[in-house]
Amino acid sequence: MPETKRKLVDAGVALMRKQGFNATTVDDICSAAGVTKGSFFHYFKTKQEVAEAVLTSFREGKIRDYANAPFRKLTDPLDRIFGRLDFAIASVGDGTGLTKGCLIGVFAQELSFTNPELRGACQAAFLSTAGDLEKDLTEAKSLHAPKADFDPKKVSLFYVSMIQGGLLMAKAGENNAVLLDNIEQFRGYVKGLFDVASQQRPATTAWTSTSNS
Repeated sequence: MPETKRKLVDAGVALMRKQGFNATTVDDICSAAGVTKGSFFHYFKTKQEVAEAVLTSFREGKIRDYANAPFRKLTDPLDRIFGRLDFAIASVGDGTGLTKGCLIGVFAQELSFTNPELRGACQAAFLSTAGDLEKDLTEAKSLHAPKADFDPKKVSLFYVSMIQGGLLMAKAGENNAVLLDNIEQFRGYVKGLFDVASQQRPATTAWTSTSNS
């Protein structure tokens, strides 16, 4: 991506993640990027176009983070599930900070009734995230609990909903503790699904994320 376009997209990510789509103007993006409006319109015809690029950039960054996360190297799918939760916790940091929130969640809340294109992109991103976890849940169920009465797809959607709700509450309460607690509650829920205590499985190691919360 050309440097000027990258500056515009990065500025758009930061601004729209913080204040949403409607409150962010083209002038705001140009000012934050340190470029002229002429440069903006060289790459984007409308704010809608830059928002689509911003959403794609944010989503691709998260995909890269999770694709390269250490838990991917774990052989057992159940270990990968718990490793994913460790990775999510490490990306949040301690409970004293404040998450920057999820741009996808911000757009979904703000634009679901007014912008079908971006709403659809948000839905696709949520389903993709759930589908990634669903693969490990399905494999783990087949390996460790073939007779267990749960649907991996529904559990994966529950996880995405829990994370998004936790991010929202963390922003409202100006504290990440609720998000960290939610992830640990989900860990306990998964342990119950797989009866982990009876399996005497070793604890997973917390991973370090390359991206900011």
